[in-house]
Formats: sequence, structure tokens, C-alpha cells
Amino acid sequence: MKTNVYKLVLGFLITLFALNLNAQDYEYIPMVKPGVQIWTCDYIDCWEHYLFRRFALTDEDTSIDGDTYKKLYFFTSSIFNPLTAECVGGLRENEQKQVYYKGGDILGGMVKPGLIYDFSLSVGDTFSNDFYTNIIGFPLVLEVKNIDTVYYAEAQRREFEIGELSDTSSSPYIVAQLIEGIGNTQGLMFDMYLNFTLCQPQGRNRCYEHNGELLYHDNPSQDCITPLYGLRDIIQEDNSITLYPNPARKEVNISSESIINSIEVFNSLGQKVYQTNVKQKEKTLDINSFSKGVYIIGVNTDRGYIRKKLIKN
Repeated sequence: MKTNVYKLVLGFLITLFALNLNAQDYEYIPMVKPGVQIWTCDYIDCWEHYLFRRFALTDEDTSIDGDTYKKLYFFTSSIFNPLTAECVGGLRENEQKQVYYKGGDILGGMVKPGLIYDFSLSVGDTFSNDFYTNIIGFPLVLEVKNIDTVYYAEAQRREFEIGELSDTSSSPYIVAQLIEGIGNTQGLMFDMYLNFTLCQPQGRNRCYEHNGELLYHDNPSQDCITPLYGLRDIIQEDNSITLYPNPARKEVNISSESIINSIEVFNSLGQKVYQTNVKQKEKTLDINSFSKGVYIIGVNTDRGYIRKKLIKN
């Protein structure tokens, strides 16, 4: 009996010691910290435009409406240069672990100034956004569903899983994942409330770097400096080229108001997977062998080179 009691006490002390070690290992990592931070993000906005954005937060101070912020830039080149990058505003973080953005609307109006991160929250805490409440006509309250500890670059960081308050299921739908010191996995400046709008734009934080060290990479098969599809921005406003059906499963028809000289197809990694010469105004492509996903169709016509997005089901 004494032996069993001894084992129980020893086991309890070992567990307590391990918990204390873990508690000592954890230290809050702020979003706004010394050095240069770079986030590489992909976005598809409400108009299905592809946007490649790299954000840089520097040590430079700027005063906005009486508060001191660190300057936030965006750029698309492989190397950050504050002389050529565009300063879009600033970020600041208070002692309550709350991060605020102040500046102009960026990403086509997808970012609203104000509180963008709150790492002081606990599981069950709620919050709402009056701006989107006014859009949809009823209060949209979000809740911290879960908080896990994750490791990036040998450091413990808390990961917040955010869901809708009304979702009381055992496995709630998670609308956002926020990581201490890194931000939203959908992109640094992606507003999680956009997931409830009619168009539901898409975003992704591909890479996060601090003082030149890569600390977060969501897909190692893609680098941190090359836009998806090998393009910077994809605009689909040229109506002289028509793709149908789109999405497509087996075939896609391409028609043009002018002669099509050639057609190229790129996959989501920017790799050319198909090319053909045409010399007519219409062409049907057999895409049955293509994997499901997003492709870019490059159409070379007498009017110039036009790109369109195709979804393969």
C-alpha cells in the first residue's frame, strides 16, 4: 500500500514539475516588436482578382491622430526597400496585447482601421464588429472556441481558434486562426469578418519573416517571393476573351473577338502545363487530365496578351 501511495505522490510531483517547466518556457511574443517583420500573403478579392502582397513592419515611428505607430509598408518585389515600398499606415500594440491598425483602406477596401488583433482573450470570450453588423443587418458575435500552444522557430506561441457564437456544436466551424507574434493565417491584414460577407474573399499568409529569419511557412513547396501563377495581379476586366464553362470538368471553350495566336495554361505554382498554337477565334481545350484546382489561361491575341482564371472541378 505504501509503495502505491509513493508512486502516486511521485507521479504527481513529476507532472507538476513538467507543468512548471512548460509554464516557464512560454512567454508572450508581441506582434509589434523590434526589427523588420515581413509577411507574404495571397488574396482573391470579391471581384476574383488575385492580389500578391508583402507587408513589412519596421522600427520607424509615425504619429497618427496623436498615437505612435510603427510604419507598415506593402510591396511586391523580392527585396524590401522602404524607399520604393508604399507606406500604407501603421500598427501599434498596447500593454493589453491588443493590436491596432491606422491608415488608408488597403486590399480594395478589405481592411478597416481599428482593433485588428486581441491576444488577451480567453476561451469563451466574445467580440463583435459594428461595421459588419450594419452591413448584414444583425449582430455578428464571434467567440474564442479554443486556444492551443504551437511551436514555430523553437518558440511557444498561442493559437486562437475563432468561431461564431451561435455555433454550439461539438466541432464548431473555425473562421479564423490567430497566432501570437505572427497574426491571422489568412493573411496579416485579412479581416476574419469578411468570411461572413456575400462574396467571401480568400486569403492566406504564406510566409512570415523576422529580421531575415523565416519563422512561418504554410507550404514549403512555394517560396516567399514569387506570386502564385507567376503573376503579380490578375485582373479579369477584359471581356474580349470568354471562357466557358467556368468552373469546368472535362473541357473549356475559349472564344475571342480577335484571332487567338496561342494559348498557355499555368498551374497554381506558376508552372506552364500546356501550350498550343491556334490561329482562329475559338478553341476547345481538353482539361480532363488536369488535377482539380485553379489555373491561369494566358491567351495571346492580335490585341495583346490576356489572362483569365479557370477553376477545374
